[in-house]
Amino acid sequence: MPDYKQGVKKDVSEIKFLIHDLRVERFIDEVIHFHVALDTDLQLYGITDPLVITGDDLRKLRIRAVSLRAAFENYSDAVRDFQPPETVLAVANEYVRSIHDLCELILHPMWSHIDAALALLPDVSRSVRSRSHYRNVVRWLCGVYYRIEHFWAEQHNEEVYEVFDLGADLEDYVRNVVHGWVTEQSAATVELQLGRLDPAVLGGNRHRFRRMYFNLIMNAVDAMSGNKVGLLHIEDVLDGEHVYLSVRDNGAGMTAERVQELLTDKESLDGELHSLGYVFVRQTVKQFDASLTISSEPGVGTTTTVRVPVLQGVDPPPRHRSLCEDYNLPRSGRASEGVRGEAVGPAPISGEKQETCGHMVYSDYKQSQSEYPGCIFAMAVSEDDRLELFTHKPYERLWNMGHEDLLPMLFEATIRGRLEEGEDGTVSLILKAPQNMREYWDFKDLPEDRRTNEAYVRMVRDELIRIARQLIATGLPETITAEVAAWSKFFPETEEPESASVSTLAGMPLSTEN
Repeated sequence: MPDYKQGVKKDVSEIKFLIHDLRVERFIDEVIHFHVALDTDLQLYGITDPLVITGDDLRKLRIRAVSLRAAFENYSDAVRDFQPPETVLAVANEYVRSIHDLCELILHPMWSHIDAALALLPDVSRSVRSRSHYRNVVRWLCGVYYRIEHFWAEQHNEEVYEVFDLGADLEDYVRNVVHGWVTEQSAATVELQLGRLDPAVLGGNRHRFRRMYFNLIMNAVDAMSGNKVGLLHIEDVLDGEHVYLSVRDNGAGMTAERVQELLTDKESLDGELHSLGYVFVRQTVKQFDASLTISSEPGVGTTTTVRVPVLQGVDPPPRHRSLCEDYNLPRSGRASEGVRGEAVGPAPISGEKQETCGHMVYSDYKQSQSEYPGCIFAMAVSEDDRLELFTHKPYERLWNMGHEDLLPMLFEATIRGRLEEGEDGTVSLILKAPQNMREYWDFKDLPEDRRTNEAYVRMVRDELIRIARQLIATGLPETITAEVAAWSKFFPETEEPESASVSTLAGMPLSTEN
């Protein structure tokens, strides 16, 4: 394979890998839409403060976006038409430079404008309500910006070897960059869970390793595009001299023949983009002297595992702080009642909510003005059946709201739910486990010596059942379809039902009732 190993063919292949990973066009469109809404809100509410974003910023964004689209079309045409490698490389570099310049414009001058503008606008304004969505998009573009910077450093043969702790790097990159991408790319239908994150010291190109496992994440999200509730699980487990990094999904799955193709095809990438992601994964795995396995079953899902040798006798370096972590739009200080101020926990639950939470959820759905009506809620029920936390809101007509908006301080620590109507008119209750195991334990005030994986599964299982019982007892129709993300994890003794009612979930035995 001499064409790939040296010269311009190698450079073309590397930049194709990069472009395959970036996927920025839709995200840049979302940035422009947000700034259009923000500019409109500032005019509607008569805000003329010179320190906030101006129409000039928006015009600059639009001009750069037009140039970016033209550069992308030139690149796509060159690849599709099998133009000479030198031509493909030139237009690819121009496209990457356009992305970098536009990201730089978004990230640098507008940071100081955005928080100032949002602080002056009322909570009901469209741009304030979209702050979580915008934060997700900008954090992703921040990751793109630094990925391009590092790619250029590689191209100029600058030092790229690092000693890094895989567990810490996974937690940083997934929480601060990847989580927002998954949320936006999947329209919040995919649940991203971080499992074990064992300290494991590796040596090599850290940014390339990140790109490698992000490719696995992209493939997993794509595989779950047809799921109403997708589950993406990421973890690394240290075992002796190796660490096992796994990415698991419950998506469409693959045949054994397709798995074999991904593990062996195609080392030369002349003129096409097919299977670029897995080729890059295989090459990076080889660089780290690692191995790659794929376990998949059609209709069940896929688990991809990378087995990497760890550095022996080397202490984990100081935790690396992501530069993207420095960008963080101010979260609302609301507690569960939606009141401005410093919120350190949920507001007290009123007797009315204790007795009518199911009715409130169903009423939110009925009152929703969205194209597909529904509502979002977060809920916690104690082991003695007290309602510890409850906050809710209907879907609005033009706003895709996330649990981070609904419950800024505790959105990762509670059971999260949606009641929504699908295209076929079926109404479904969708329940998801807490995103962060540690925050869940902190919220439940569980002693350190009882914090085990087994305890987490048992506690969440019982709380899902208690929530179903509480909702039915307080007014939610028991015949509504119920879906639980990661059903097999919390109810391994039963197969996941194709269609189960809320009463089916409520009828499952608690751990104390077995």
